[in-house]
Amino acid sequence: MVIVTVIELLAKRVLYRTLARIQKIRSGGISPETSAARNSPANRLPLEVVEMIIAYLVADKRSLRACTMTGRSWYIAAVPHLHRTLTVTVGSWDRKDRWPNPIMHVYMLGLFPFVEEFRVHCGGYCDRFSPKLLSRCILRKFSALTNVRHLEIQYLEIPKLIPKIQRYLKNFLPTVRSLTLRSPQGSRRQIVYFIGFFEHLQDLNLSNIYGPQGEPADDPTLIPTFVPPLQGCLEMNCICGVGLLKDMIDLFGGLRFYYVRLYDVERMSLLLEACAETLQVVMLSPGDPRGEQISLKGIQVTAVANDFTAGSSLRDFDLSQNKSLRKFKVQANLINSDPRSPSSRFLKHVLSTITSPVFSEVVITYWSSDFRGVESYNSNRAFFGGLSQAERAQEVARHRRMFEVFRKMPRAQDFLLVLRACLWSSVGEEPLRILEEAIAEEKAERGFNDFFSDPLVEYLPT
Repeated sequence: MVIVTVIELLAKRVLYRTLARIQKIRSGGISPETSAARNSPANRLPLEVVEMIIAYLVADKRSLRACTMTGRSWYIAAVPHLHRTLTVTVGSWDRKDRWPNPIMHVYMLGLFPFVEEFRVHCGGYCDRFSPKLLSRCILRKFSALTNVRHLEIQYLEIPKLIPKIQRYLKNFLPTVRSLTLRSPQGSRRQIVYFIGFFEHLQDLNLSNIYGPQGEPADDPTLIPTFVPPLQGCLEMNCICGVGLLKDMIDLFGGLRFYYVRLYDVERMSLLLEACAETLQVVMLSPGDPRGEQISLKGIQVTAVANDFTAGSSLRDFDLSQNKSLRKFKVQANLINSDPRSPSSRFLKHVLSTITSPVFSEVVITYWSSDFRGVESYNSNRAFFGGLSQAERAQEVARHRRMFEVFRKMPRAQDFLLVLRACLWSSVGEEPLRILEEAIAEEKAERGFNDFFSDPLVEYLPT
């Protein structure tokens, strides 16, 4: 039975090839499919125009795949964007994403030259990225990733990697320009030492680094191999009680970032002072419940403080020395509408310290719970009860009180108020119309020059 099936397949293959050859002869040496493709207007576009079109589709994978089948020039322009990012998950339940399957798949297809972003995520808290994942067979393929510019690793076990880092990450060290470490394992000295291996590093993103409980003892002999330029963007999220900023400044001889985005970071005044000559953009998130946007002066960092000035003075935060500052951005969705609240006083003080001509931008993010009558947080359904005219007016006034806080701030005439609504599911049109009414009333009076709301609504996955 198997022999008969094989014979039938061979016969069909010979038949199809013969028919294709006959069609090619009748069409003058060119198959109808090829002729149609060559005569298509899309294939006559200059490569520069094709690349401009593809640039608008970089986030639309489905459209990019369609473009790769349009013609050779479209394939060349689209395929790098399709395989720009390679993501692997350690401990994933999905076999397709589980380490090292994506690496093996992309390697066999010969697509490694297109990979510029390599991300390692972990499926659970117990999963770690360590040398035990890099066996000899996997490491041979892993080392072929030679064009990676952005490296992101979650739960990296730095102490186990440091002794043989040249063996495991040698292909990344000369090419990486942007490094993201989420919840890295190791002491602050080991983290700085690891960062120092990337000699051309520009951008740095660090998150979830706590201490001193359970922190390994620091080794004073760990001196960074290189002093990276670090002249790009610095993002730090939840860096508490480890003295990491001080070690970075001491071991790298200062910092030279031009963009800083911080949330829940201790000793931030050190960073502002270190980047006084280069810092151009500062973005803060004063919804910080710990009160650690300002230096703590020895206060217990693990204690929750619902006050921005807890354990420190507002005078510790000063932007007057940052003469290169051109833009100040603040994520203000959690600022209390009471102008006497700690968060409002904090923002007012920060703005009063700015001496250079700075453009200020305030971002207010609305969540589902910010709309009256809406019950959609962690739910697939959304409800909005009909409001009376008086209740509707109260809701408009509630939104406007938030705007009023900023209108009374120093330099309010320079504010650009950005509104975003990040919702877990649709809340309907009426709540958003109420918000738009509040915006319209605020615009009608003297206050902000303009509101920017693009996009006003952003739906989060449920």
